[in-house]
Amino acid sequence: MFTRGRIALSVLAVSALTLVGCTDNGDDATTTGTATATATTAAADATDATAEGENAEWVTFTEGFVKAKPAEKDMTGIFGIFTNNSDEDINIVGFTSNLDVPTYELHEVVDGVMQMKPGGFVLPAGEEYELKPGGDHMMLMDYTEPIEAGDTIDIVLEFGDGSTQEVKDLPVRTIASGEESYGADGSLQGHQMGENHGGADESAEMPH
Repeated sequence: MFTRGRIALSVLAVSALTLVGCTDNGDDATTTGTATATATTAAADATDATAEGENAEWVTFTEGFVKAKPAEKDMTGIFGIFTNNSDEDINIVGFTSNLDVPTYELHEVVDGVMQMKPGGFVLPAGEEYELKPGGDHMMLMDYTEPIEAGDTIDIVLEFGDGSTQEVKDLPVRTIASGEESYGADGSLQGHQMGENHGGADESAEMPH
């Protein structure tokens, strides 16, 4: 789908071959064998980097943050702005974090009700895609440990093509009350999924 990774791979392999081939050790056979091994290793490393982050050079996540939560609430949201710098749509289908969170979900808000986002987030080519309270967002769920303002967490984005991208050091901070409505028991009001957490059935408040 993207050609820059393949071009970079070719350049890296050729550069490695040329560098070792210029070494004068008086043994042509040894030089050839070393050059081949080095080029192969370099090519493998480049391939691994592309496979693990094929979209990394195309997708950025700016102004990202995690909403702080106390222990008595079992879920919270992640917000920010994705930018797709490529000329093709990119699909984010999931994510994980460095916390021991049981459930991760991608959400949208429809008619004031939060629900899972069918098909994940599709980032239009060359455009921004905002995650915000009252709109699309990522959710950390069924997590009973506090997530305190001032901390940071790392997340790993999962793309539709199977590649991943790490986003490190997302700040945890408090946002104004009313931007996202949580019930007194920590459940997300109006949340719809396979089962209703906490039995909450009121509509989520929209941003003021």
